[in-house]
Amino acid sequence: MALTRQPAVINPSPRYGDQPNRSPWIAQLAPDGPPRPLIGQVETDVVVVGSGIAGIATAFFLLRETPLSVVLLERDRVARGATGRNAGQLTTYFERPLSAIAEEFGAARAAEAQRGIEGAHDLLDVIVRESGATVRVERFVGHMGMFNAHQVEVHLRCQAIRDQGGLGRQSVVVSEEADYLPQLSEAYAGLFTVVPQAEVRDLLEISDDRYTAVLSARAGCANSGLLCQQTLAFLTHRFSNRFSYADHTNVERVTVTSDGVAVEAEGGCATGRHVVMCTNGFVDHTIEDETGRLIVLGEGQAITGRVAYMTAFAEAEPRSPAAFSYIRNTVIGDDAAPYVYVTRRTYDRPEDTITLTCMGGPEYPFHEPVYDRGAAFPGALLQAMDEEVRPYAQPHRPPGRPYDFHWHGLMGYNDGGIRVVGRHPRSERLLYNLGCNGVGFLPSVYGGYRVSRLLAGDHFGPSIFDPR
Repeated sequence: MALTRQPAVINPSPRYGDQPNRSPWIAQLAPDGPPRPLIGQVETDVVVVGSGIAGIATAFFLLRETPLSVVLLERDRVARGATGRNAGQLTTYFERPLSAIAEEFGAARAAEAQRGIEGAHDLLDVIVRESGATVRVERFVGHMGMFNAHQVEVHLRCQAIRDQGGLGRQSVVVSEEADYLPQLSEAYAGLFTVVPQAEVRDLLEISDDRYTAVLSARAGCANSGLLCQQTLAFLTHRFSNRFSYADHTNVERVTVTSDGVAVEAEGGCATGRHVVMCTNGFVDHTIEDETGRLIVLGEGQAITGRVAYMTAFAEAEPRSPAAFSYIRNTVIGDDAAPYVYVTRRTYDRPEDTITLTCMGGPEYPFHEPVYDRGAAFPGALLQAMDEEVRPYAQPHRPPGRPYDFHWHGLMGYNDGGIRVVGRHPRSERLLYNLGCNGVGFLPSVYGGYRVSRLLAGDHFGPSIFDPR
């Protein structure tokens, strides 16, 4: 979790003024065409609320895996929320260490959940292949830098859970120069490899010898916004007999009864047998039963907002796609010093193809009634990132140069650190696929598939994802 309490205060002579909020993912989208708001009343089997990656994946797999009809509602345009304003990473970790999840739910359930998330790589390929999407998907091994015994032991405990669950071990290497090497418990023997410090530097592509250990795992990147737009076009054409889409449709109230659901919006109402909430969860709508009693998620599952800040610069010289994160807090979970991350990818522009290096880390709690997507990117924060993150991203880039993109997005998290996927315990007609959008978009894809199988009639045992 990358979170700092207050924006950084920089010297009184900043190099940067406030910058426009410009996302590289939205910049790649095609024109949306005229708005298509919901007008009047429509009937369907399933109403899906939200056309970010969670809603698009849910609609895709519902139409693919079931004979059900689907109406997809969006208050803005497709992929204009967190999906179009994220880091675009393909990662499969949770907001909490897998070992901590195992302590709460048991090792078997933790491993089962991890297996599902990792399977989303294949599910993503299904969406891309069958929709004919041309979005570029790049995969590689990502690396995370660690610098103390606590960090390494947390991730070695996670490797032990992976071993127990038959998931396959990720690579953990520790420098032979690490002063904490003798402290690592014998219980972790065989779960890590001792290597020269030079290998740590090479994996992390840095010269900073503060980092003395590396966790390496499968990773990747893609423009989830472009994927959503292209998949929506496919669904509209391929399933025209049982799929419809409405944007500029702000959902105000969802009523769930024993017989069905009614999703009310300004200008219209969609009724159906089920509703799947795929929003960040903190937009202006209420969910209630036929008596007017609110239906809410349990403690630790309610979604709250954080605004994440990212920036990127173009590099004319091609560089291989890559992803790195660098832990900066001494204790994992301590918000005092966020980690920073860097993603390097191939980026297509109308006139050429370049390497785009993206970097981020700063996130701030959001408590206001309305999030302003057009708000400027603070110049002081850009300067802080230029000084503190740029050396990781490209040490040869001089400080103070302009950036090609600077963007922020409202991400949905919850205190439990685990995505909410499945039926609400008070009503089988109300389902969710939301939360924890700050760790890559593969969990949203997995959630869409899981919801489709639930509505296809599959019966799953208890899961860490279950709504409470």
